[in-house]
Amino acid sequence: MGNEFLQAARTPARAWNSRMDDVPEILKPYLANSEWRDGQLQLNWQQHRLSSAFQPIVSFSHSRIVAHEALLRAVAPSGRPVSPPELFGSLETTEDVLRLDRTSRMMHILNVCDSPGWFFLNLHPELFGSLLNKDSLPIAQAIGEFVGVSPSQFVIELVEEEITDHIHFEEGVAALRALGLGVALDDFGAGHSNFDRVWKIRPDVVKLDRSFAARAEADRSVRRLLPQIVGILHEAGTLVLLEGIETLEQARIAMDSNIDFGQGWYFARPAPAPLQDPLVLKPTLDAVWDQQSKRADQAWDARRRIMAPYLEAISCTAQRIAEGASLEDAADAYLGLPHVACLYMLDDAGLQVGRNLNAPTTSRRRVTLGLGHMSGARWSRRAYFIRAMHDPGKPQSTRPYLSVATGNICVTVSIQVEVDGRPFVVCGDVDWDELEAASEV
Repeated sequence: MGNEFLQAARTPARAWNSRMDDVPEILKPYLANSEWRDGQLQLNWQQHRLSSAFQPIVSFSHSRIVAHEALLRAVAPSGRPVSPPELFGSLETTEDVLRLDRTSRMMHILNVCDSPGWFFLNLHPELFGSLLNKDSLPIAQAIGEFVGVSPSQFVIELVEEEITDHIHFEEGVAALRALGLGVALDDFGAGHSNFDRVWKIRPDVVKLDRSFAARAEADRSVRRLLPQIVGILHEAGTLVLLEGIETLEQARIAMDSNIDFGQGWYFARPAPAPLQDPLVLKPTLDAVWDQQSKRADQAWDARRRIMAPYLEAISCTAQRIAEGASLEDAADAYLGLPHVACLYMLDDAGLQVGRNLNAPTTSRRRVTLGLGHMSGARWSRRAYFIRAMHDPGKPQSTRPYLSVATGNICVTVSIQVEVDGRPFVVCGDVDWDELEAASEV
């Protein structure tokens, strides 16, 4: 009955008010002083005019809109826009916070009840205790029955850094799941956000703070780190959304980092109603795909080109060792290349044989412990060792990573070679930051 009632109610205010008798009693307090205006339910709250705005959320893989975030808009009697934090901050009691929070979410739900896709709704952090109150479940059930929607259509956003009562936080999340609602952890990466909360509550979606988008566009090190963060979150069983995407390049970086969903002004600004056509942004997303594919091909070609001399040099070094030369005698071809850090050799158990041979041009160091010179180092868990051992005679190259030996971001090239019938792995580190800057990858 809910959808039919609401469709009939989307008429002038007097018609809506006359239909309030059909609203369940438990919901009426949250719809007091409400009216339909310009096709949208709006509310009066302590002389403020409240309305809904909706910003689409896109799936990169599906090239379509899959959700909207419902946002609260408030206007003071003077006509001045009032932000939600300012509005909630003006309230004096937890009861007022509870009523405004429920009122705004009720308004959002009524404004989207006949729209497809997920809807992300914010929950004020002070209200986790209220989720266990005796009236919370009946209210949630009444909304679902009245509006005719499934709880699974809604995802509740939780702002982690504002939670201080950790017991109530986890109990509140359990209560949301018991109601059939999805859970999203908002603003991850800002303030005191950490992975510990992800392990404990296992949210359906983690929303990366909007600062990631701008920082990743401006800083290579953040671009390099972002896919690793996304990978950890995926391993934890959660989908990842990046907020605040404002440029094509930021969208490309998000896609390149294997992020699932995107949200931001680049796709669409918040609007009074959800976008009904899920494919309306497909041309925009196709442009992101085209840019991502083009840049990925360019990066692959550039990486292969700039790494070719190092792969060739490590192969020559290995050949000379196989012919009986020592590492020191065979090192000239490799250590003479620019941006090289060091050369070393591992036995078939990954134990370092002898010491590092440092390149004469090696300059900066982030740490000065000289860990690369310590005897007994074992590197069998490193990708450069594992790959070389599984593909004898073929030079390998890793992704950039932080070297514990030098404290710099490096790439390691490696190759397996046999000496007196026993396999060894020859390894060479390259200072990636220097190489990348010089090559403008």
